Amino acid sequence: MIEKTGYLIDANVFIQAKNFHYRFDFCAEFWQWLQEGNQADVIYSIDKVLKELKNGKAEDKVRLWAEAMPGDFFLDDVKDPKVMEEYAQLIQWATTNTHYKQQAKNEFARFEVADAFLIATAKAYDYTLVTHELSNPQSKKRILIPDAANAMQVDSIQIYDLLSQHAKDNFTFSL
Repeated sequence: MIEKTGYLIDANVFIQAKNFHYRFDFCAEFWQWLQEGNQADVIYSIDKVLKELKNGKAEDKVRLWAEAMPGDFFLDDVKDPKVMEEYAQLIQWATTNTHYKQQAKNEFARFEVADAFLIATAKAYDYTLVTHELSNPQSKKRILIPDAANAMQVDSIQIYDLLSQHAKDNFTFSL
């Protein structure tokens, strides 16, 4: 089995962690674990996700955390020719796919939305995507990350799978 480059985290993982299971006020270890994973050259996200997180209120804890992360945590996407090449192929797949409704295709192709850029970056550099979205191939109203990723031969998992693989007890990062 070929070793993957690492993992790219979707915005919904950060947002749901902040709002539910891993709130900053009682689970700082989760956020430290993400930093340790980045320092180990394993866990990243992309600039489009950072932009989505920055859309929150100025005092939003996940926004403040994201802004304080090292510059290499959020990887270039639109500035990277290799990513943009994969992005073009992905958007071609989405727009010519007869399964999805036009509104789903339009939303997926919106330049402000990170989903397609996450998949393109993962494809370009052999990352595994980490998202809370679940595959639903029957969905016609929305192109979900796991389904589009699958079409591009990109793996996707949930955060709990990543934690199982790379967290010791108390959120200590492990390879």
